[in-house]
Amino acid sequence: MTRHVSAPQQEALWWIQQRSARKDLYNLTWRMSVGRLDADALDRAWQAVVERYEVLRTALVHEDGAVWQEVDAKAAVTLDVWRWPREAQDAVLPGRDLLDEVARHLHSTPFDLGRAPLARLSLVVVGELSELVLTAHHAVVDGWSMQRLVQDLADAYHAELARPGSAEFPEPAVRFTEHAVRARQAMTDGSWQADTAYWVRSLSDVESATLVPDRPRPHQVPGEPGAVLRHPLSPEASDGVAALTDRGGMTPFAAYLAALYAVLGLGGVRGRPAVGVGVANRFSEPDADCVGYLANVVVATGELLEGDTLDDLVARTRDGFWDGLPHQHVPFSLLHNALPVEDRNRLGATPAVMLTYHGKIGAGVLLGERETRLKASPNTSAVNHVTLGVFEGPEGTVIEAGYDTGRFDESTVHTLLTDLERVLEAGVRADVPVSTLHVRSRTTADLAAANDFAVGEQAAQEDFADDERTSSIEESGTRGAVAEIWRRTLRLPSAEAGGDFFALGGHSLQVFDLFAEVQEATGSQVDMMDWLDTPTLGRLVELTGQAAVAEQPGSPGVLLRQGERNEPHLHLIHPAGGADQGTYKDLAAALPQGWRVTMSPDGDQETLVGMADHHLEGLRTGRMPDVVGGWSLGGLIGYVMAVRLRRSGATPPPLVLIDPPAPDGSSSTEAGRELESFLHTVLRAVDAPALVPAELRLSPEEPERGLGVLAALLNAVGSSLSVDALRSRFDVIRRHWTAVDGFVSDEPVDVPSVLVAAELPEEAVARWRSLLGPGMVLVDVDADHFEVVRNPFAARIAEAVVACLGGGAGRTPSGE
Repeated sequence: MTRHVSAPQQEALWWIQQRSARKDLYNLTWRMSVGRLDADALDRAWQAVVERYEVLRTALVHEDGAVWQEVDAKAAVTLDVWRWPREAQDAVLPGRDLLDEVARHLHSTPFDLGRAPLARLSLVVVGELSELVLTAHHAVVDGWSMQRLVQDLADAYHAELARPGSAEFPEPAVRFTEHAVRARQAMTDGSWQADTAYWVRSLSDVESATLVPDRPRPHQVPGEPGAVLRHPLSPEASDGVAALTDRGGMTPFAAYLAALYAVLGLGGVRGRPAVGVGVANRFSEPDADCVGYLANVVVATGELLEGDTLDDLVARTRDGFWDGLPHQHVPFSLLHNALPVEDRNRLGATPAVMLTYHGKIGAGVLLGERETRLKASPNTSAVNHVTLGVFEGPEGTVIEAGYDTGRFDESTVHTLLTDLERVLEAGVRADVPVSTLHVRSRTTADLAAANDFAVGEQAAQEDFADDERTSSIEESGTRGAVAEIWRRTLRLPSAEAGGDFFALGGHSLQVFDLFAEVQEATGSQVDMMDWLDTPTLGRLVELTGQAAVAEQPGSPGVLLRQGERNEPHLHLIHPAGGADQGTYKDLAAALPQGWRVTMSPDGDQETLVGMADHHLEGLRTGRMPDVVGGWSLGGLIGYVMAVRLRRSGATPPPLVLIDPPAPDGSSSTEAGRELESFLHTVLRAVDAPALVPAELRLSPEEPERGLGVLAALLNAVGSSLSVDALRSRFDVIRRHWTAVDGFVSDEPVDVPSVLVAAELPEEAVARWRSLLGPGMVLVDVDADHFEVVRNPFAARIAEAVVACLGGGAGRTPSGE
């Protein structure tokens, strides 16, 4: 690994990311529609591209007050592959697109800037539709570089397809580390002094133009939630652009920028408003060959004068922009610091509105048997107020607008795009007075005033909301605590008493966490079974208040069913990953009237013996339950508990083991496949087996990508669970799997028991029979591992448990 100075733009992005609300703010994603591709050849091609360019092997680290580039000599990368049959699309909610959901979460997975590579490639296939999703951090590549990377990837792919291992590239003509050194030298040797002075003069008294916000929004840190609106330009507007450029002898960019000035001026802006313009910042042939982050933001200023025709405005826009082009290489961050304080405040930390003309970038690269086609950006973070990107594709021009959803409604941004279109359509006629054009957008150049207004309005709303929350909590401390946990779990702005948990987007994976938090906050155990009949906040608050009943002996952990004193007590152990309300719901409900059912929560033990002792410690506080057991890992832990009791000289209670792995060392999870197994487990647990990928390739070193896509899949079927929550559960289930891996025990316990076999192989059943003895009742069920705890199978298990406790033994045939 070698260390190099960073470019000024890289250092600026590093600092911005540290204070950003969302760490995917500067993720740059190209989502490309492609034909059928060979994943193996594509994987080798991607490795070849990464080996060619040092920026793809670069990390950014902060040390001694400076940001440095650290370049790895080699970096092993993996092409992620997600492949589903066509039927998977039918499994998602109406109006949802599986490809959209996956792309959005692939994009939003943040990079750790201190760890290379800062780029990733995924092939996503649903039926006959294939997409290539290339995501890189903007600190290492820009749009110009992305185009180069895709072209190189295509060249390498075709070489690898023809002959594996044949993809080779010459060394890049210019390394980005060399560009960074030159930029750092220019900062200190005075090379940029004249250019900086030009911008300080040009930007005197300008103000950052923007749309009038739809709602209060104080100035906050970068990375607010955003959305992208994709608007195909009408043929009439495209004809207008062509006519304007022909008459003025200019590029289409000048026409788009002038049209934006016209909308801003007609919408209310006066004076010289500032608009940010993204430029490639490549004037020389070496710069054009350099892959890295060379792009820059240039502040363009326009002015709508009385009597202007559209042609006048376009010509003046062209001339003004061309005047600034020789000075475009000064990084915006340095320029901003050089401005007087007054101008800096008027301009803002970054221009509120940005315009970039991408041209045909992102499309037309032959990859496989067809050319790539750039699809809508999956970005969900706002860099500034509104960012406009103009793309020229085979099907016409598209303007993509990314915007701050906390500040603007979609309809407001749509109006802006429609206004731009109307102005451009007028370009087909020469000498059209701008004053005769009509726009509906409301605009302002007084950014500070808009923020001040927003802050005041927001503060008033927050004061009101605080009053509401305070009065609710003062009315009832328990009620307020439960409502806050409910709101946080479902990620809702408010909590209504009559809201149905599942109708509001909650699901079984969240209920266990909800009840655990409520118990911790209030000290009350709530009967989940009672709540499930009416799963509302009001019912949960009511049950929490009623839960101050006298403690009964042997009531550890979570109470699933109250039961009656002196009636049988079944205590269940969680499966791998923990349990939720749905896990044992059907089994508890199928037991006879009066039975008590409890479940002890997971601890943090690393071994099965440690887990067994943890659960036994809770049970020893009162009378031992009449039956102990569980599903999957829970059954295996139940057996180990019985072994520990035998060793201590105590008699274990009867056991109910539901499809548990046998303690013979054969249930180890293949190294590196934990994430894939977890994904399968969760999707089957939420009854979405159709979304289990038919082919899945993931890097085991990058679990965040897999967890992000899993969150997307859950979202697509109406189950909302954050990546943070999934990560926490994944860590738990991985700890459980590690405990099971290779565990071997041959100690018999010889207690009355029920063994339920769904996906257990015959060898495992024989092993359990040797350990549990002749009192074992075998219940064969024709179900998969996840269906076995649901009805009708749960009812059969309940019957067998009751019979076992009453002394019954034998074999319950499959199908009875």
